[in-house]
Amino acid sequence: MTNMKRNLMCSRSMWFIAMVLIAVMVFASSVANAGAGSDWQLMVKNAACVQGPEVMLGEIADPIGSMDQRTWKTIASIKLWKAATKPGRPVTVSQERLRKILKYYMGDKVNNLVLPNQLTVQTGGRVITHEELKSRVVAFLTPRANDLGGDIEFKNLKLPSNMFFKNSSDTLLIGLKGDIKPGRNQFKLHGVASNGTVVSRKAGTVFINVWKAVPVAGKPMNRFERVTQDKVSFQKVNLAYKPNLWDGTGGPWRMTRTLGRSQPFTLSHLEQIPLIEKGERVQLIYQGKKVQLTVKVEALGEGSMGQQVKVRNLQSKRIILATVVGDNMVMVR
Repeated sequence: MTNMKRNLMCSRSMWFIAMVLIAVMVFASSVANAGAGSDWQLMVKNAACVQGPEVMLGEIADPIGSMDQRTWKTIASIKLWKAATKPGRPVTVSQERLRKILKYYMGDKVNNLVLPNQLTVQTGGRVITHEELKSRVVAFLTPRANDLGGDIEFKNLKLPSNMFFKNSSDTLLIGLKGDIKPGRNQFKLHGVASNGTVVSRKAGTVFINVWKAVPVAGKPMNRFERVTQDKVSFQKVNLAYKPNLWDGTGGPWRMTRTLGRSQPFTLSHLEQIPLIEKGERVQLIYQGKKVQLTVKVEALGEGSMGQQVKVRNLQSKRIILATVVGDNMVMVR
């Protein structure tokens, strides 16, 4: 290598070091002139959009505590690294890497910054941070969850750390996958362009506790026992862990299986009481062309409207197949 080349390389290195020192001195001078001293602190965001061509400190950080506008304006205008030249492409930097970069530009003043676990930066567009996403999702879910009745609680809300949009005009559309229900729910987060095109898709989940008063057994209930008002009381339960509960409507009902005291009725515990029950004394109507007879018979089976059931004449003991036509009423023609 010739002496001329060595001298040229040395000159370039000295120029680069000089530029770094000047940048640090300019930063320190700006802060000193603003009267900020060493007491100020900034919280670096975990996601930010910058306008370029350089990243400004105020674009990626917010002041902690009170700071006068003059001081903040000075600090916020500090230039850092060159912004990415291709807009709409987020770049993520780890905390360790970020600290090294900021120390390069700010020297010991990097200790005045509280750093996130990572920083994602995009040139142009806009970003919705995790906290804003959470606020908007909760606002979307709340009125829909209230329709479930009872006391509502959101748990284990899982969201993306942020959502970047290539254009500032893009909007966020939130939707549900299916109807909202107690327990785990999944929702959709779509980035929508101004022409209505979906340009990005993400998802999240939430667990919804719904505390509501539901019918419970006021006494131990047995198979085939009729559910009457005096046998039912109410108790608050979490519907998220008690699916398919009876809401107290419909009927008349009877039990399909046993149920302990204070246990909630599920739909699997109940069945409609048939119009005709086995062992009941019912009216048998014989409808002839010119005559109609009514006699008492014993039901040998169960049946609902339109079904056929065997009955026994209480006098002749004759067994007849009749059609259920009403409550405690069968007919033969």
